[in-house]
Amino acid sequence: MAKRQKKSDIEKIIERAVKEGIEAGRKQAERAPLDAYRATERRLYALSTLLKKVQDDREKLQELEQHGLHERSRDIIRFHRSGQRLSYEEILEALTLDIRASIAADETEIETLKKALAQIESDPYYPVVKGRYFEGISDEEIARQIPCDERTVRRHRNRLVRVVAVWLYGAEAV
Repeated sequence: MAKRQKKSDIEKIIERAVKEGIEAGRKQAERAPLDAYRATERRLYALSTLLKKVQDDREKLQELEQHGLHERSRDIIRFHRSGQRLSYEEILEALTLDIRASIAADETEIETLKKALAQIESDPYYPVVKGRYFEGISDEEIARQIPCDERTVRRHRNRLVRVVAVWLYGAEAV
């Protein structure tokens, strides 16, 4: 009888754990599209800055390759903190590789966003995305330019950002 009671208690514990796991999964699934939407917005807002950063990094790389390091560069100090003394050439090579890796990562992000945006560029309401995320224009101003109501601007921007989010995050954004 005691064995049967223990088995019943264990089954109840397992059943409760499964139910809680399913509920947690359901809540996460409900939250995922909103998280993907917000992450897409952050990436869209960052695109203009990222383009400028890549240009700046390319200029920095060109300067480094043409003129080498400045003797008092903070980058030199960064490599000396490791406890090892690196040669000038090793530091220069490490900095060059660092900048090239940064440029490559940023260019990958830019290319990914451009491919996602290509999915919506032909939409007649694409200017609501472009105005908001790349030009910093208010919904009121965008509505005057299109022309349409501000609610229409928000509705179509939400719709288009969701399309971009699905392109970027797949089923997680649905």
